[in-house]
Amino acid sequence: MYSRLVLFIVLLLALAKPYQCFKSSPSGLVSSGLGVSKKMSGLVLNSDSIGAVGSKLTNKELAFEGLAKFVDDDPSTVDMVPTTGGVNNICQFVTLPNGEKYLLRIYNNGLDTTRVAFEHSVLQQLEGVEMSFKVPKFLPVKGQEGGSTFAELSNGAQACLVEVIPGGLPKLTCVRDIGRASGELNKQLGVVGANVDPATCNCAPYWDMYAVHHAVTEENLKATLQGAAFDGDLRPFADKALADVLDITAKCERYRETLPVQLIHGDLHYDNVLVQDGKVTGLLDFEFAAFDWRALELAICLSKYAGEPDAITYFDDFIEGYATTAVLTPEEAS
Repeated sequence: MYSRLVLFIVLLLALAKPYQCFKSSPSGLVSSGLGVSKKMSGLVLNSDSIGAVGSKLTNKELAFEGLAKFVDDDPSTVDMVPTTGGVNNICQFVTLPNGEKYLLRIYNNGLDTTRVAFEHSVLQQLEGVEMSFKVPKFLPVKGQEGGSTFAELSNGAQACLVEVIPGGLPKLTCVRDIGRASGELNKQLGVVGANVDPATCNCAPYWDMYAVHHAVTEENLKATLQGAAFDGDLRPFADKALADVLDITAKCERYRETLPVQLIHGDLHYDNVLVQDGKVTGLLDFEFAAFDWRALELAICLSKYAGEPDAITYFDDFIEGYATTAVLTPEEAS
């Protein structure tokens, strides 16, 4: 039987995640750690802009500036191609004149350097950890070997250059192996998290819904869903949504002090996974890594499947794989 808590949190995440994504990026002109959104998919490097960073549009000169922080090659001799898919950062596939391939990432997170630094510190802790898949490995800034792996650009955004991991997006395939790999990562994060200072993390835990975004409070939620905008045919749905959220947040509060807390990925769903030949090759985008309930990692993974017609089948396959590598207490799994 599925954990009642996990299934409650799946719904909570569906409500909270959009606010988390746009916490520092109100402009709505965003792309992801894996690539440029469909709105921007027609943009190419020789156009005037390649997307958005924070609320500011950037151009090819900014991309050249970012690349120059990491390599000596003349940026005009480097082949850059926008990636596709995703919702939060600007990424370009980079091929250097010598044939080496990398991914140039320009963060679109409202100039949140603290979050970037935390993500990089987590991934540095995972370097050398033996796993069945790869995680992003960043190149150091030029002249800082062993030092910083991200650089500030002239507009205040952060940029990094990362080694390319082979594979493609799985979407609704390889569900069991994604579950297995997700459990494996969760277990390792529980180990390396002991070396990461929680005080350096500015990402709110998912169980605390009202801390995810400054505009989301219990009072605002009630006022909105009880307001005139939802009168008429929408009233039963708004009342049910409000009752469900209040029930979920009350349950979360009761579990607050009892469930195990550890470092988690925080955004581990199939759009942040790479697969090849039916196996997971990489887990990506640690930008929302945080110290949170360990069981929430599983809930986050399942939340992406929750809207599919065959959601329960995907849940079954994923949990079957997750159970082979992850660790949960009886209270978490009950």
